Amino acid sequence: MIDEARLQRELSGFSGWARFRAFTLLSMPSAAFVGLRVIRADDSVCVTSIPGGWRSQNPFKTMYWAAQGMAAELSTGVHPFAISRASERGIRMFVVGTEATFVKRAKGKILFTCEDVGAVRAAIEETLASGESIDLDMRAVGRDSSGDIVSEWVFKWNFRARENR
Repeated sequence: MIDEARLQRELSGFSGWARFRAFTLLSMPSAAFVGLRVIRADDSVCVTSIPGGWRSQNPFKTMYWAAQGMAAELSTGVHPFAISRASERGIRMFVVGTEATFVKRAKGKILFTCEDVGAVRAAIEETLASGESIDLDMRAVGRDSSGDIVSEWVFKWNFRARENR
């Protein structure tokens, strides 16, 4: 159901600067503006980064919560998007809920890590097999340059297989 070679090409495309930049300019211009990047996307993890600075800061000179949310959501969304593009049938996917906990002031470059790759693949394989809608909570953790957690996010994704393409 999922073309493994195409999946690997899709994941590596997210890490490539030029292709990801073009994708964000066309599909997510605010992500391009703030400098959102995919650092790593493979079979076990997705890591995104967002730089500090005037494009992502609030009036209190820390990173705006919405900028953090954008990076956190992307870390949970890369794999479902890539799997959808690599599957025989498309996947309808969207966020149906979110929770965030802010632990420390976010300053400077923040890395968001999502390690729920196995769970998302299982959920998508289940919807491809059954055609039923599947909800999945995916967790992203944001860390600053010293490794301290600045925020933790849970995105509730909903997946459903589309009719045959």
